[in-house]
Amino acid sequence: MEHTALLYFVGSAGAGKSTLVATLQEWMQHYRYDGVAVNLDPGAETVAYEAAIDVREKFTLRDIMDQYSLGPNGAQVVCADLLALELDWMKEQIEEVNCDYFLVDTPGQTELFLYREASKVFIENLSDRSGMVLLLDPLLSRTPEGFVTQLLLASAAHLRFPIPMFPVLTKCDLLEPEEVDKISEWASDFDALAMAMPDMVGMSGVLSSELLRVLQILTLESNLLAVSSKEGEGMDDLYSIVQSTFAGGDDLESHADKN
Repeated sequence: MEHTALLYFVGSAGAGKSTLVATLQEWMQHYRYDGVAVNLDPGAETVAYEAAIDVREKFTLRDIMDQYSLGPNGAQVVCADLLALELDWMKEQIEEVNCDYFLVDTPGQTELFLYREASKVFIENLSDRSGMVLLLDPLLSRTPEGFVTQLLLASAAHLRFPIPMFPVLTKCDLLEPEEVDKISEWASDFDALAMAMPDMVGMSGVLSSELLRVLQILTLESNLLAVSSKEGEGMDDLYSIVQSTFAGGDDLESHADKN
């Protein structure tokens, strides 16, 4: 399947991963593109989409809590590691589905995906065509300091996973238009971001300056996209950049003609 790719949706708890997966899948179905949802979060009580592949068929957070007498946090870590044991099952499930994109909803806490070994096992072995949709929290990104922490997360993802990254500012409907414009400017112009932090002095100022230099090297591969699952905003832009990466630059119209 030449155009099949796995898109991992990664972000902090509450960033809107599940809702974005649901909204993008609905948008794709409306335009007759093939997007299949995958749930990798064993702790999800409900999801906003119909998952064709669901890790909860193998185990749930509650199962692991009961089996190992763990609290929710400890059980989440165990679940993250147990995912690696389901590699063969995941491969079989994926091979049975013919689609353009698998939209993979990852566990709620970012670190459970970025820093556990199971995710690396999945990305390196499930497919040689994988990408990551990295969700930036809108409220945290409103301040320069908060935005820098989001860029650090993006840089860590770049270092750990050598796959295409698609950064998105989620829930942009929670922000004023000028706030979205400001954050977009910071993402594309690090000088503007540095100028937004003139009052930082002492160790924090030195640290931020050095971090910005590193981030200029580990910069985002693509422009920051503003999306709103609630309003359905930005789905066409997100799909376009993903399609350009994995399908040789086919535009939306030409791809629709093939379906």
